[in-house]
Amino acid sequence: MSEKKIIKKGDHRLIAKDLELYIINEKIGQGFPILLPNWVIIRNIISFFIEKIQKKMNFQEVITPILGIENLYEKSGHLKHYQDYMFPKISKNNENFYLKSMTCPHHCIIYNQKIRSYRELPLRLCENSILHRYEPSGSLKGLERIRCMELSDHHIFVSFEELKEEFKKNYEYISKILEKFEIKNYKLICSLHDSKKTNKYHLNKKIWKLSENILISSLNELNLKYFIKKDEAAFYGPKLDFEVEVISGKNITISTIQIDLILANSFDLNYIDKEGKKKKPVIIHQSPIGTYQRFISFLCEKNKGKLPFWISPIQVAILPLNEEKVIKNYCERIKKKLIIKKIRVNIISEKTIGYRIKEIYKKKIPYYFIVGKKEIEKKIIKLFNTRIKENIKELSEKDFFLLLFKENKIINNDW
Repeated sequence: MSEKKIIKKGDHRLIAKDLELYIINEKIGQGFPILLPNWVIIRNIISFFIEKIQKKMNFQEVITPILGIENLYEKSGHLKHYQDYMFPKISKNNENFYLKSMTCPHHCIIYNQKIRSYRELPLRLCENSILHRYEPSGSLKGLERIRCMELSDHHIFVSFEELKEEFKKNYEYISKILEKFEIKNYKLICSLHDSKKTNKYHLNKKIWKLSENILISSLNELNLKYFIKKDEAAFYGPKLDFEVEVISGKNITISTIQIDLILANSFDLNYIDKEGKKKKPVIIHQSPIGTYQRFISFLCEKNKGKLPFWISPIQVAILPLNEEKVIKNYCERIKKKLIIKKIRVNIISEKTIGYRIKEIYKKKIPYYFIVGKKEIEKKIIKLFNTRIKENIKELSEKDFFLLLFKENKIINNDW
């Protein structure tokens, strides 16, 4: 059966084609999407927005290499528990490397570059990291399940005493981010381990009991509704997953908070407490939006391609009625003003007005207006909103710019 036959209406793969977001070409390889200019615009806006919030939470951004030496992943436990999802070993001159499939070992190395004091905790690191994970070809799906991805990845090193409070802060951090994208209908999944599956999880029963109790009590103290799932934990600890339903009817994880009492021992991480004694930090693995690819694919499905104004690749289209110089000059003048005000705008002048309007609706551009001599003489902009039925507003230039500024407020204003 061809992929085309099984794609439902509203699937992000169809929407992304209309919006020109990505392509997958077998000449490059299955599961390796090429991300097109419109996708990069959306990604950069989301990244800019999250970066502003990260700064308020005192996250420090880092960048780590795309490869790691074999011993790094042996020490972290990934080669033992996660190797099926890693690409094969790369060997040269008696050195063995793996493509990075996670950043936590690298962030542990950053933590351990110097002696840490309790005053530095919580130490919050973040990274937009390119990862490679080997997904079986049968499970690949558009941008939702791929082999090369960019993860918005966070690791917080915190004292055991502050763990619960830090967990709650990170829950609030994620829930507020999702609220800005109008994502509310998510399920909270409390993912626990299965003690019978000794190859899948670390074997310290005491630590499993302690970490799972901390997760559940934190959720109860937050007064949250959640569902418990066994055998869904990470190999190093339990996690809270934010799950949403996609068009296929399946649930996917878009955000996560994970408690880890293991890696600090594996990498011999310490800090000096108030009494001058060495103590082990706890690690919280956290991602507010998961991978950019999956998150954007979900936004496309959720909004049926009509992305919120502030993240739409093109926000306004200007349609000159004809090629007369006075009209062209006016369109260029308005375009320059919009660009200065950080509005993404295109002048669309090829083919008939009817064809151009049809393309605007296909590409889900929020606003457009047609420019003729009459509009120039009257000094009005007849603005069409493609997202509502009562869609025409006659505005002065001043009111037009004010309306768009308000629409863009999430980017223009601090959170």
